[in-house]
Amino acid sequence: MEDVRRVMADDYDRIDVTEAERTPSASSGTDHVDLVTELGCTEMRPKVWDLAPDDAMSYHRQHEQEEFYYVLSGPARIRIGDERLDVSEGTALRIPPETPRQVFNDTEEDHRWLIVGAPPAEDDGEVLEED
Repeated sequence: MEDVRRVMADDYDRIDVTEAERTPSASSGTDHVDLVTELGCTEMRPKVWDLAPDDAMSYHRQHEQEEFYYVLSGPARIRIGDERLDVSEGTALRIPPETPRQVFNDTEEDHRWLIVGAPPAEDDGEVLEED
């Protein structure tokens, strides 16, 4: 296997997410890999989010973006509106822009999510007040 963090070609970009730099989210402090920057995405906003025990993203909604959520490792937890769901590894969800949501970890295990927003609107999220 090639030991290169990022490979660019004429037709694709590739990155080893396990070796990529993780940065904290501005709103929640949750670590993530910004695949938008790493891969040069222009039509979507993919990120890999790592949630340690007791970690949580902000409770938020989007203005324009629908979001695709996929559990890479878990089991994971998500709040959609007032409902809190256990989400098993390998599960995918689509959440429309206006629906409030929050990925959180109230377990003893690390969780990893792939979250993709489209269209690629910057700063589209609105942090909501907790109930």
